[in-house]
Amino acid sequence: MIRIRKRNEKKILEIMVVVLLSAFTVVVAFFSMRLGRFVSIVIFGLGIIPILLAYILKIDLKKMLPDIIFGIIDNLILFIPAILGAELFGVAGALAGAIVGNAISDAVAGVFEGSLSVWLRSKGIDATRTVLGSSLGKMSGCLLIGIFLIFFQ
Repeated sequence: MIRIRKRNEKKILEIMVVVLLSAFTVVVAFFSMRLGRFVSIVIFGLGIIPILLAYILKIDLKKMLPDIIFGIIDNLILFIPAILGAELFGVAGALAGAIVGNAISDAVAGVFEGSLSVWLRSKGIDATRTVLGSSLGKMSGCLLIGIFLIFFQ
C-alpha cells in the first residue's frame, strides 16, 4: 500500500514538473517573440533548462542523451516542411507542413534514438529511460534547435 502511494506521488510530481516547465516555456517564448532574432537565443536557453532541472533532480544525463538527440533531429527535420508550407500556402500550409513534417521527423529521429540507445547499452551504459528523463530530454532537444530561428527572421 505504501509502495503504491509513493509511486503515485512520484507520478504526480513528474507530471507537475512537466506541466510547470511547459507553462513557463510557453510564457517566456510568447513574451520573447518581440525580440526579433534574439528570440532564437531565448528559445535555445529554454532548451538548457530541462537539462539543468534533470541534473538538479539527479536524473542520469547519459540516459537522456537518446531523447535529446531525438528532439534535435525531430525539430531539425520538422523545420523544412513547416517553412515550405508557410511560404507556399500561408498559415494552413505551415500547419499541414508541420503535421506531415512531424510524422516524418519522428520516424527518422526514432531511428537515431533507438540506434543510440542500443550503442550506449553495447558500451555498458544503462540506457533505460525514466518518464521524467525522457520527457525532459525530448523537450530540451526540441528547444535547443531554436537557435536556428536566427536564420528566419
